[in-house]
Amino acid sequence: MPRNVSLADVITLAEIKALADPKSFERGKAYYHDGAVSRLTEHDGALSATVRGTHRYHVEFSVDDEGLLDYACNCPVGVDEIFCKHAVAVALSWLENSGEEVFHDETPEPARPRRKRKTHAELIRDYLAALDEDALRNWLLDAAERDRSLRDRLLFEARAANAGDVASLRAAVRQLARVARPLAWDEAHVYGDNLFELADMLRRQLVGPHAAHVVELAELAIADAEASLEQIDDSDGSVAPGIYELAHLHLEACRRTRPDPVKLAERLFRLQADGRWDTFYDVLPNYEEPLGSEGIDRYRALVEQGWAALPTLEAGRDDRRSYESARLNLEHAMESLAKRDGDVDALIRIWSKDLSASHRFAQIAELCAEHGRFDEGLEWAERGLGVAGDRRDSRLLGFCIAEYLRRRDFDRADALAWQRFESHPTADEFAALMKVAAKTARRDAVRERAIAHLRTLARQRETSKESAKAKWGWQPSPRTELVKLLLAEKDVEAAWDAFGGGPVATDVWPAMAAARAKTHPDEAIALYHRLLPVALERGAGSARYDDAFDVVRKIGALRAAHRQQAEFDAELNAIRRTYRAKRNFIKLLATLGASAG
Repeated sequence: MPRNVSLADVITLAEIKALADPKSFERGKAYYHDGAVSRLTEHDGALSATVRGTHRYHVEFSVDDEGLLDYACNCPVGVDEIFCKHAVAVALSWLENSGEEVFHDETPEPARPRRKRKTHAELIRDYLAALDEDALRNWLLDAAERDRSLRDRLLFEARAANAGDVASLRAAVRQLARVARPLAWDEAHVYGDNLFELADMLRRQLVGPHAAHVVELAELAIADAEASLEQIDDSDGSVAPGIYELAHLHLEACRRTRPDPVKLAERLFRLQADGRWDTFYDVLPNYEEPLGSEGIDRYRALVEQGWAALPTLEAGRDDRRSYESARLNLEHAMESLAKRDGDVDALIRIWSKDLSASHRFAQIAELCAEHGRFDEGLEWAERGLGVAGDRRDSRLLGFCIAEYLRRRDFDRADALAWQRFESHPTADEFAALMKVAAKTARRDAVRERAIAHLRTLARQRETSKESAKAKWGWQPSPRTELVKLLLAEKDVEAAWDAFGGGPVATDVWPAMAAARAKTHPDEAIALYHRLLPVALERGAGSARYDDAFDVVRKIGALRAAHRQQAEFDAELNAIRRTYRAKRNFIKLLATLGASAG
């Protein structure tokens, strides 16, 4: 975070309104007024909080390297980096806690003052205030009998009240974290909310007589919750946030209670190495503070011992052991230590222990280049290409091409760029090929060669007696790619010629018709007519009718541009007759007919 920029500079009411759309702002404002924001925490220039709506979501704010507000929320909207209603609620709550008057009372005085209607919460609060202790106790006991979650929470608090009853606390945690039966997707969010409640209850113990046991209890809760995932359909992601909240609590408890660093290191190592859900994936740097130098030394010894016991995976052959979770976890732990030490050579040694996949050669080559070790990086990349053989890796080829261009070895750069295009002859790879050719001043020759190559491939595929699937596998249609690249280069005549030479994927037809319409509208209209039945059968629901309607609209626009309304009316009537059974499509055509008339 820039030294001269703080959260107060970037979290303002004006900024919130600018980032959020009006609907999200109003919903977030409602969450703020309803008190849905909890655990509002500011630490080291970062702000975090939880918002409870339909589900619980975690929001984080910070200032990025450019002095701008960086925000994140794990809700379905927030994961797309959109400033969601939960972010609005947290920002407004932070402004209020900062002492700023968030909203001024601008409501005019009513002409006739009316008695304010009480909310449901106020009615309940007033009713409970009028009850005596026995009545309240009976209400609570009755509610606990009907609500298992409330019962478990009360049981936990009752056991926590007994300072010497740690065993009972463990039993209470297990009761809250375990499931008694498989849970369907529509039940998962209740269990996920219970995990948040459990985290809250454990967090409250940090200021009580059981503070020293919170780390152990959090680990127990996480273990039981992860085991319960085996019986839960968490397809909507309701449970994982609750587990991560328990993990946040675990880290907080370690920072506040400072358990024995060596024992903590040993437990964290096991939790990370044996973990299947990445809950303790980043022991470092997360736990660096509570571990201290003594704990980190013990953690390092355990990680290195476990890593040394793993076999080296040789280059040139796929090895399933490369994907074993224990190996991946240990490799990540070793990487974290090497990055903490700033040891590039250690990283290279770690990654070179598994060369079974070509991407590892590219990873090492890129690391070398990042640190100015270009010769070493190129050596690794060339070695990877040699091991891959005919299975050319585009990432390795890209690295080598860039390096040879940097060295001005244009012959080698052109040769590798051609290999990359030849192994995947598509319009996108053609564009990449042309970028290299432009730098080597050989654009015209390379372009002509590439187009000729695609034409040859198209003829071979279209005249082959073998099925396209058997002979060409995953490779895209050469003719389709040829038309796409010619359209991208604005060579419409050549694209039209290629289009007429053989089968072309229908998703290219709209672009071809639009390009052809500029000089040959009749041919474009004919192509649109061919496209119409395809559009009607493609997609699902109203989307396909929208696409088909767009095709008809474009035909109408071309006819109108050339004063051929009578022709379009005849075409429109014919289309209505042909597709009269598709009522929703006919309704769309009726709006077009009205506008055309």
